[in-house]
Amino acid sequence: MTARVDASEPFLKHLNVRKTPYIFLTAETDDFDEEIIAAWEGEGFVTTYVPYGDGGKDYVARMHAAPDHALGLSDQYAIVAFGDAASTCLEAYVTSTPRLAALVAYYPSRIPDPQQTRYPMHTTVLVHLVGNEIKVIRTPEVLGIQGKKKIITKRTGDGLGLGGQLKLSFQAYKYDGVEAGFAESDLDEYDAAAASVAWSRSIGVVKKALRMASEIERIRDEHVDHTKKGNISKALAITSSNPAILHAPTLTGGFHPEDLSDFYTEFFQPSPASLNTKLLSRTIGTDRIVDELSLSFNHNKVIPWLLPGIPATNRRIEVVLVSIVCVKAGVLESEKVYWDQASVLMQVGLLDPKVVPDKFKEKGVKTLPVIGAESARAAVRGGSRRINELIEEW
Repeated sequence: MTARVDASEPFLKHLNVRKTPYIFLTAETDDFDEEIIAAWEGEGFVTTYVPYGDGGKDYVARMHAAPDHALGLSDQYAIVAFGDAASTCLEAYVTSTPRLAALVAYYPSRIPDPQQTRYPMHTTVLVHLVGNEIKVIRTPEVLGIQGKKKIITKRTGDGLGLGGQLKLSFQAYKYDGVEAGFAESDLDEYDAAAASVAWSRSIGVVKKALRMASEIERIRDEHVDHTKKGNISKALAITSSNPAILHAPTLTGGFHPEDLSDFYTEFFQPSPASLNTKLLSRTIGTDRIVDELSLSFNHNKVIPWLLPGIPATNRRIEVVLVSIVCVKAGVLESEKVYWDQASVLMQVGLLDPKVVPDKFKEKGVKTLPVIGAESARAAVRGGSRRINELIEEW
C-alpha cells in the first residue's frame, strides 16, 4: 500500500530490525500515475509519493525528511523521480545519504556534470534520457575554489546506450523517438514499448540495490508444469488478471483469462505423445525470462497453436522456439513465443522452396531462402555443414 508520512508518529515505532523495501516516488504533480504506484506496490514495495511543489530547498528538505518518518533504522530505500523532480534529486543526492540504495531519474531536464560528479558507492544511480541534447550543470574550479554554477548543453549521442557522447559516470540510457513523460500512462506522451524497457531496467537496479530475491524462474516453470498436466486453473492462478499470451507466427494464444482458459483446455493440450522438449538456453532478468527451446515430434495429430487447420501429416518436425516471459507482482503477465514458421511448413510439405513465382524467376531467383529441420539441428548442435548454403557467392 502507499505510505503516508506522519511526523507525529512516535520515534520508537521505527526502531525495528525488519527490512522492508521502500520506494519514494516524486514528480511535479500533486497526484501521481496510479498504475506506476500499483506496479511498485505489486512488487512488494511500500510506496510514498512526495510532490515536487515549488521545488527548491523546501522540496529537498521534504525528500530528506520523508524516509526518517517512514523507515526503521535498519531499512534502506530507493527514490524514483520524474522530470524536474528527477533533476533536483540528481543534484541533491550527490552527497552521501547512507540509507539511499538507489536513485532512478526519468527524463530529467538537467543533470550534474558527469565529468565532475561521483555518487556515493552505496547509491546506485540510473537515468532515463530523452532527446538529442541535455543541460549539464558545471561548477568551475580555480585553485580549488568552486565558482558559480554554469549550465551548458551537450549532445546525448545516438540510440540506446550507456550515455553516448556524455561519457557518464553513472548508468544512463537514451530512448529515441519518445518525449519526456513516456513512462507515465496518464500522459499523452506515454509510449508503452519505451515504458516497458525502462521499467525492466528500473526494477532491476532497485531490486539489486536493495538485495531483493527474485522468484520469476519458479513462477515460469510452475506455469509450464501446470499447462502440461492440464491443471489450467492452477496455471491461471499464477497469471495476471490481464494476461497476454501470444504465439506470434500463428497469432494464437489469448489476452484475457477466459480466452486463455479456452485456449489451454481445447487447443494447446494434449501434445503429441512423441514430443521431446529440450531447453537450450535460459536468460534470466529481473522481470523477464528468455528461453530457447528445441521441439521435435511426429505430426500425427492436429496442433492448433502451431499448424492451425492442418491435418496430421505423420511427418517429423524439428523446430527451435524462443519464449519471452514477463513476470510482474509475482504472477505471469505475458509470454511471447517465436519460431521459424517457414521451416515448419517446409517440413510438413506445405512449402516447396523450388516453387518460385514467375516474376522472381525472371529476376534470377531459383529457390526460396528457406531451410527445413536442419535450421533447428544447427541451433542444437551449434553448427552445420550447410552454413551459408543459400548464399550463391559463398
